[in-house]
Amino acid sequence: MRKSHIILAMFLNTASLLFAETNALVEVHFFKDWVVEGEPSFGNFNLAIKNTGTDPILLAKTPFDFEVGQLGTRTLPHTPDKMSDERQEQEHKLIADESAGFNGFFSLLPDETHVYEGRKFFLSRRLPFSEEIRFTVSVYLGKGFWLDSEPMMFQGVVPDSVEQLTTIGLRELTLITYKNERWLYSTLQGSSNPFSVCPLSLTNKIRVEPHDGKGLFKIWDGDKSMIFDMYKVMLTEGPDENNVYGKWTRERKQRAEADNAEVRRKKAEAQAP
Repeated sequence: MRKSHIILAMFLNTASLLFAETNALVEVHFFKDWVVEGEPSFGNFNLAIKNTGTDPILLAKTPFDFEVGQLGTRTLPHTPDKMSDERQEQEHKLIADESAGFNGFFSLLPDETHVYEGRKFFLSRRLPFSEEIRFTVSVYLGKGFWLDSEPMMFQGVVPDSVEQLTTIGLRELTLITYKNERWLYSTLQGSSNPFSVCPLSLTNKIRVEPHDGKGLFKIWDGDKSMIFDMYKVMLTEGPDENNVYGKWTRERKQRAEADNAEVRRKKAEAQAP
């Protein structure tokens, strides 16, 4: 199987807030750089955020809250949009409202890295489909302050083949092939908007069977199996060549935890009498 395409974007922004420096270095990993027409949340990705400044950065505690209130997609060139900006500020403030079911913020301390796990992320804004789609992935810190990625570009393509696999519940599973990549897609019945799930081998027969009767299904790629969550539209387990989101998250989190432990050790040594 061809190794999944990875795009690495770095956020780097500085602002003077009470004489402190707010810098963030954020890794954004996309696993393919092409989209098909109608794909609303193309470019599913995972990310890690490192605080490279001197001021703590407030981030949502859970990936769901982060996606709702802080993660943004901005088309290029950036243009002012008062209504959109006001909505973003309201959504950001919601994160701290526990009565509304949100979980609040935590402080990412200087030199430490945070990796969100438990879900993959989607671009928050539907971008017009074209041969070249340019945008930034951005993190909102409140009061109009954004951290923007470097400019990013995706290709809008016509797939080489589209193969109907099966229907599970209210979702149709489809195999889409483009050049030397083959991906599993999920589409809600009655919708024309396919969501990419994971890469598959180019030649193996793909089979689907019920797993627990509660929304989980086993997908076979040849003799390798994966567990697909119909409601989250993602794999919960599977070999690394298929579960590319889980693999990256697991390895990047382990590295972040090791780096954070070293950062804390050095700080403790520096503060010791």
